[in-house]
Amino acid sequence: MTTLGFVTIGQAPRTDITPDIVDMLPEWVDVVEAGALDGFDSADAVRDAVGPREDEPVFVTRLRDSSTVTVDRASVIDHVQARIDELAESVSTICILCTGDFPAFDADVPILEPSDLLHAWTTSIVPGGRIGVLMPKEEQLNQTIEKWAEFDVVAAAGSPYTEEDEVGPAAETIGTEIELVVMDCMGYTPAMKATVREKTGAGVLLGRSVLGKTATEVL
Repeated sequence: MTTLGFVTIGQAPRTDITPDIVDMLPEWVDVVEAGALDGFDSADAVRDAVGPREDEPVFVTRLRDSSTVTVDRASVIDHVQARIDELAESVSTICILCTGDFPAFDADVPILEPSDLLHAWTTSIVPGGRIGVLMPKEEQLNQTIEKWAEFDVVAAAGSPYTEEDEVGPAAETIGTEIELVVMDCMGYTPAMKATVREKTGAGVLLGRSVLGKTATEVL
């Protein structure tokens, strides 16, 4: 058996994400999960330790009880690296369950980062083109524009973690004058992707699909 390690910036298991990825993998692949925030027992404890800081980039993630939290990007990096260290001795490859832009992590096994993969796929499909980017929160606008600076970007916010449909209106904001849409959060689902494709008429890259399909090629 081959074992993949999944590391989320929230808490494991990510039952809202991993089943879609596991469905893409061969039957002989096992998966183990770990979360950067596994050591915290409440959302308040998370906010106290790694909560947002003024004018600093943020990530949006999910806790084990299905609640969502916004965390400071820089503050969670060490926690992610700690989970990587724990898994690296027992897995063949590590998959990061976040589309955020991170510094290079250290491990003796390959690490697949959706941010890098989405950039590679987008660049190969529409190099320098006009793209739509969906992000969970409006507060992420500046970091999203910076992250996709080599493209002509139309960005819109729509959280995948609310009961109300925020993705459909965000897709309508992006409009139809784009060449490709990038759903820049692992929380977005295949059903949300279908909505975006319908609203924009463009091809759509879904973070979890890009990660899962790439993982099958490196097993």
